Amino acid sequence: MKVLIYVEGPSDRYGLEALLEPVLSEGQRHGVGIRLLPLKDKASILNDSARKAADHLAEHPEDWVFALPDLYPMSVYDGTPNAHRSFPALEQLLRARFAARAQKVGVPAAAHSRFRVHCLKHDLEVLLLAAPDQLRERLRTGDALRGRWRNPVEDQNDQQPPKRIVEALFDQYRKKPSYVDTVDAPWILKRASLEISTTACPQRFAPFVSELRRLAGGGTLP
Repeated sequence: MKVLIYVEGPSDRYGLEALLEPVLSEGQRHGVGIRLLPLKDKASILNDSARKAADHLAEHPEDWVFALPDLYPMSVYDGTPNAHRSFPALEQLLRARFAARAQKVGVPAAAHSRFRVHCLKHDLEVLLLAAPDQLRERLRTGDALRGRWRNPVEDQNDQQPPKRIVEALFDQYRKKPSYVDTVDAPWILKRASLEISTTACPQRFAPFVSELRRLAGGGTLP
């Protein structure tokens, strides 16, 4: 059995692979291959992931396919076919697109539930804020960094998302080189605790990890 996870870009893939390594290894032990597949950006996930999921499940109805876009930004999609103002609206959008494509390509009814929609509330860097010790190590500072972001970490201001906070910290403490998401995020998340990360991100990240862990352990989902 395979689990495909569509994410926004290379940094999401490399960072999540590093943090989710215990889950990926558990999957291997149970014959479950878990792959993270970058689709360039959020628009690509909104436009393409449901179609790709339906096409895959039409051929491999025993597999599972996840869509994992960022929830924010939302306002840039106002007035477009991708409009959404909440996670339920985002999920409804992708599930409706999946259902339309699934009917066209003949996905078995029993396999429709194997397309799962989750999200990161802001961006990958929310997980860096959930790992402050490892973030400080990468910044090469002993500063406590108190007051630099909101807690819980998923509650950042949409106008000041986690990535902007992390970029500002790197500019302050590391100067050059500045933050490189495909390098620094995996470095930090490889050293972070998945358990601490899910506890710090109970709103959107923890439900995703919970479902993935269940599949990796050889289980199934309702």
